[in-house]
Amino acid sequence: MGLFSFLKSDKPTYSDWIWKSKPMAWRGMITETLKAISRNEIPIVFSFFEDTQTEIESFLSDSKVPYYKLNTDSMGESEEQDKVVFLCDADQIPSSSLIDLIKKFNTRTKVSFFFVRHYPLPAKENSVIQKLDTTFPQCPITFCSSLDDPCFEAFGSKNIIGMMEKMGMKEDEVIEHTMVSSAMKRAREKVAETITKEIPAHSEAEWFRLNVKKSV
Repeated sequence: MGLFSFLKSDKPTYSDWIWKSKPMAWRGMITETLKAISRNEIPIVFSFFEDTQTEIESFLSDSKVPYYKLNTDSMGESEEQDKVVFLCDADQIPSSSLIDLIKKFNTRTKVSFFFVRHYPLPAKENSVIQKLDTTFPQCPITFCSSLDDPCFEAFGSKNIIGMMEKMGMKEDEVIEHTMVSSAMKRAREKVAETITKEIPAHSEAEWFRLNVKKSV
């Protein structure tokens, strides 16, 4: 992918792509979804928080990128959609109606899964990843994050950004390596250890404000 796409080691069930800023991360993710569409493939973008999906919708609209929201009411008409980016709440993944729909998509062409950021708690995320990976093992899963995401800010991302800039990281450069994925997972596991009862939230920033102590 670029300067920071180091030699690959054993590949996990998903890939992590990380940019310096949210606008670059979303632009990079949407660029990849459009590339998939140009290859007659079907990209599906999942998000864990309501506010994130709303922001992604606005970003796609402003970028003049056609999209279609997958939910309980719209799945019946989804098969008629062509050359669009599908958006879906990650909470929908266990539903049989969504799984059946993706199976139909997958019989026609390749399907690629993109996630807007990780969920703060690995356990919830692992369940949806396992569902996708076991049901659609040939479909790639990619998480798109940025160093200004609340998850990174909780662990001093400014220091990481400074280090990356000294190494020559450009604004639109992407970091991709299993070592980074492992570090991100450990950081979220550390967060999980401090939480006895999760408080739901509409956005990732609100989630961290409600659930994570400043000392983390």
